[in-house]
Amino acid sequence: MKEYFRTTLFALICLLQAPAAVTAMQTGTPAQWPPWEVYARGAYLPFDRMVDALARADVVVIGEEHTNEPGHAMELKILQALYARRPDMALSMEMFERDVQLVLDEYLAGDISKQSFLAEARPWPNYATDYAPLVEFCKRRQLPVVAANVPHRYVSLVAAKGQQALLKLPRMSRRFLPKLPYSQTIPPGYDQALTAIFANHGAPGGATAGEGPPHMKQAQELWDATMADSVAQATRRLHGRLIMQLNGAMHSDSGWGLVDRLRRQMPRLHVVTISIRPVSSWSKANTASDATVADFVVYTITTGPFTHT
Repeated sequence: MKEYFRTTLFALICLLQAPAAVTAMQTGTPAQWPPWEVYARGAYLPFDRMVDALARADVVVIGEEHTNEPGHAMELKILQALYARRPDMALSMEMFERDVQLVLDEYLAGDISKQSFLAEARPWPNYATDYAPLVEFCKRRQLPVVAANVPHRYVSLVAAKGQQALLKLPRMSRRFLPKLPYSQTIPPGYDQALTAIFANHGAPGGATAGEGPPHMKQAQELWDATMADSVAQATRRLHGRLIMQLNGAMHSDSGWGLVDRLRRQMPRLHVVTISIRPVSSWSKANTASDATVADFVVYTITTGPFTHT
């Protein structure tokens, strides 16, 4: 069940994140890796001006497409640029689940080997190429890294039985969860998007629509609620450090998902959002319709070959 749900949700995230086409964009292709352009409310913006704005935030939420290699390179670039302006920062990641926080902390502190860390932390399949550079940057500079995600065994439980099943878990299990019961109030647009996704896509391997677990939307809400709670706890525990939260765009675009929950939970936080969107060419970037998807939209070119610098 766990692997089924992990595979299904990963596929659905990628589907939801697929960018639309087409409006004109700035001409010219940057020579640096990754090739990118930044837009704010539909208007082109230099990268450094975006980072200046990010440095004034309490929380920066970056929504990605998990398979976008240039996008991951851009995330590292943002992390490096933010650190130069705000060395009092921390990284929070969907890519690690809360129950591996101790292992992650041990690795960052140099107490265990990389081999032991990878054996215990359940890293994603693309960790070595896409996420390790961010973790290693934080390790070298002694920056905290937050394992923000809910353990997938609980996501699978909710997908099958609903969130009421969480209330039966022992106290030791519930310490990895947000406060229960978590709210099932979500923005209407997000509710409609999730309804459409979970209604139109069934299980992998040929299953038809509607044959997946019955409480997929509640499971998505648990995912969002846990990451929002992880960020909120980090802001309190780390005493004013800027938190850079990294997650799939499905969890934060349009200010939905964890962003909506975080803003409701801590309304005084200054939360800034970024959506990193892959395009095959600049002409494929939909700058007009993407203008409200995030405070900043970063388009990355997905066609190569590229040379890392």
